[in-house]
Amino acid sequence: MKKVILLAFFAFGMQQAQAQYKFLQYRNVSEKNEAEFVKRETEYWSKMAKANIKSGKMQAWSLWKKVGVIGDPDTRPNYLFVNDFKSVADFDAMESGWANPEKVFPNMKLADMETNSISKVPFTYIMKTEAQIDGAPKFVIINYVKPTSVQAFVEENINLWKPFFESEQKKGFKLNGWGLQTVVYPQGNQADFSALTWDGFTKLSDALDHIQYRPASQSRFASIAKDSKMGTITPNGFELSPIYELVMYVDATTK
Repeated sequence: MKKVILLAFFAFGMQQAQAQYKFLQYRNVSEKNEAEFVKRETEYWSKMAKANIKSGKMQAWSLWKKVGVIGDPDTRPNYLFVNDFKSVADFDAMESGWANPEKVFPNMKLADMETNSISKVPFTYIMKTEAQIDGAPKFVIINYVKPTSVQAFVEENINLWKPFFESEQKKGFKLNGWGLQTVVYPQGNQADFSALTWDGFTKLSDALDHIQYRPASQSRFASIAKDSKMGTITPNGFELSPIYELVMYVDATTK
């Protein structure tokens, strides 16, 4: 990951660095390269991220692996990097922080560290955090959506769903963090989504239990469904809701 390149496309900072903006870089890594890809990213590039955090260029870095296979394994992303930033102004220095890995690893050759040759970047997105419930999840469900009105989607999530989830947590709901984000870049009808929510969990079984089908009368959301306008705001529902597992997270407290 020598450079972070902006293409036309959530830790996530889904861990809590309180970042306002997030750069999502999706990667496609073949099965034969996965072990080496993860090794290089966690041993070398996580330390580059730590250096960027220490210098104030960013707030956090995390690597996530998609659970299972969704779509064409040769083209669809199966890993996700999330770089956390405090403000839009921080994006001006984003690429410079990855430019000279030899200074951090003077005894290493770039060819032995880089991961561009063993992975592909299908797309990237810049997101803005609109609301969040703190947590430190091991698994996250990312709900991609193209609402008829982004404003209506944001307002309902802030005014209805966030308080509902906070209330359910107090009743024992095993939610380990939640977030609402809107797309800053790219914009336009051809973008894959314009907003997302994420639901965090400690265990995969909790995430699967959350998304499995239940009759309306048995759903956790039965009591709130009458107040929701999501059927109109998102008539097609979520575009996709994959689960990602945390591989590594780095912020200012990481040793």
